[in-house]
This record gives sequence, structure tokens and C-alpha cells, in this order.
Amino acid sequence: MGEDSLNKIKIDEFKRVSAILGISKPSGITSHDVVDQVRRKLKTRKVGHAGALDPFATGVLVVLVGRYTKRSDQFLNEDKEYKCKILFGISTDTQDPEGEVMDSSSVNIVPDNLKKLEKFREGYLQRVPVFSSVKVQGYKLRELARKAESFEIGKNDFVTFKMKGGKSIKLELPKRKVVFSKFEMDDPEKISLKDLPEDLAKKISKVDNFFIMNLVVGCSKGTYIRQLAEDIGHEVGLPAMLLELERTRVGTISLDQCISIDDLPQS
Repeated sequence: MGEDSLNKIKIDEFKRVSAILGISKPSGITSHDVVDQVRRKLKTRKVGHAGALDPFATGVLVVLVGRYTKRSDQFLNEDKEYKCKILFGISTDTQDPEGEVMDSSSVNIVPDNLKKLEKFREGYLQRVPVFSSVKVQGYKLRELARKAESFEIGKNDFVTFKMKGGKSIKLELPKRKVVFSKFEMDDPEKISLKDLPEDLAKKISKVDNFFIMNLVVGCSKGTYIRQLAEDIGHEVGLPAMLLELERTRVGTISLDQCISIDDLPQS
């Protein structure tokens, strides 16, 4: 894709609108919300995104309009780059600030333990998160997790969902090899409860000693950064979750090339 094609609205002789848009998604809305706003602005229904971001996440969202919707797979298969903050001392069921707290404890980071994280640079076999759109035996994991009264991940990555009425559903979570082209960690920084987002802090009690770590990763298709955050915590023996996430690049589309919804040209 040439750079001159990005964020350019094209209208053919039949007045059909097409575009490849790099949208800088703000926090607090879904990727589908962005798609809906583009539909209204460009007055067309033929709009889709090429790789969703969770509501709390920000950054590059590739939105395809008109004839370019056929190129969705191309962007889905591109390598991506993220900036994120990992929080040590709290874990949630969704592995991010939107979930319910599963574990919280005052923590201390042992410098020698951080050396264990070097292994991630070479990539690793990553378990698919429970809160994902992956289907297992006909069940979409995210939908099942939301319907369940509770779930528990046991040995060998089997998850058991306890449903209403006493029924249980046990599934094996798939694994896939993820590869990192970039893996840059800052030293962890100690923070307190008052430094956490208000909505998350309200879910915590009797704990006031946490650490955050900035991480920049370039990764292959299918990498779950939420799962990476939890796995990093597990490696150093601490509960952990993804606190912030910004996607800074999709293929050749970088965040500094993106526009906001308000800046979207009218068709």
C-alpha cells in the first residue's frame, strides 16, 4: 500500500466510497463503535476493521471502506507493535482493567527474577485467553466466559466453565507459537493504590503496594498482549495484568500517520 492511499477518500463513477483509514482509536469505545462512526460520516454501510482493539486500548485501528474491505486478511496477517504497561500485584479474569479482580497482593520485585523474562525475547508457546473470540468445540470462548457463573483454568490449560443450573463445560485452551521482532522492557516502578485508575482502584482493598513495567513489543499475528502480561507475572511468581495498551503500528501503518474520527474527511 502506498502512503498516498492512506486516509484518502475515493469515490468512483457510481458514487461508491472506498478508503483505507488509519484511525487513532481513543480509550473507552469499541472498535465497532469506530466502524459505526465511519459509516455515518461517509454515508456507507460497507465498512469494517482489520483487527479489533479492546475498549480500554488505544492506537492504530485499520478501517477499510468499500472495495478495500476485501483486503482485511492482508492487514490481519501483518506484524504489529504495541506499547503497554504491565501491573504487578493484581490479576483480573479478563487480564485487563475491565474485568473482575481475581487476586491482589502487595508485591516486591526481586531483580534476579527479572532475568527470567529474557526468555520471552525468543518467543514462546502462548495459551489463548479465555476472553477471546477463538472457538473451541463450537463454543466461542468469550461468550461462554460471560455466560458462566465462574471459570477455572487447571492443569494442562484446561478451563472449566461452571454454568447456571450446575452444568460444567470443560475445554482445552489452544496454544500457538508467538514470535517477537522487538521486546524492550523498562525497569519496574513502584506505585500505590492512588496511582491506579479510579475504576480499578475501587475494586481493591487492603493492598497498597504495586509495581508497573513499561514494555514495547513487536509481534506476529495472533499474539495476545493480555495473555503475555499474565504470563510475565507468572514467570516471576506474581499476579499481573495488562494496565494500558497502545497499538503503535500495523504493518507499515504507524500511529503518527493515523487520524482521529473527528478529522475524517467527508465523502
